[in-house]
Amino acid sequence: MTGTLTLCFLCCAASVACAQGRDTTMKAGVVSAGVPAPAAQASDWLTWDAATSTATFKLVAGAPGAKSPFNFDGYTDGEATLVVPAGAHVVINFVNEDGTPHSAEVIADGKAPIPNMGGDPAIPAAYTRDVTQGLAQFGKDVMRFTVPDQGEYRIFCGVPGHGLSGMWIRFRVDPAAKVASFGPTKP
Repeated sequence: MTGTLTLCFLCCAASVACAQGRDTTMKAGVVSAGVPAPAAQASDWLTWDAATSTATFKLVAGAPGAKSPFNFDGYTDGEATLVVPAGAHVVINFVNEDGTPHSAEVIADGKAPIPNMGGDPAIPAAYTRDVTQGLAQFGKDVMRFTVPDQGEYRIFCGVPGHGLSGMWIRFRVDPAAKVASFGPTKP
């Protein structure tokens, strides 16, 4: 009976913590309900297969714990950069964890302002389905494409107004790169 009550207490504590957006990781039988979730490491988002020259990237729209729901992997306004070598094959596993529909599209990163909504991608096949409508919460899609020899891009949400609200990260094809990398944008 005591074990059942303890389990019920832990489940209730985890439910409350989840509702408050807190980390509910079980550690030695204790729910750490008062500690915010730690930021994911770059390796949690990206893998590099040198044999096939393939970068596999997890792109989470509306990642919990970020300063805004209009984020990718917790980053907004170009705060993070995905870098891949020239000619790399890229697989982006997109999932929308926010209650608002979101999408993803690779667009040019020039001097022009960010567009209000999605359009033609800068790299063929570098977009999710329903770019301007977005995918519903927990919606998934996979983008598969090969990058050119070099270029500066943005991965942005094509739902009207989302990119303008900061929902974009940087994407660079670097001919000097030997492996793919992801992390905070360097000034």
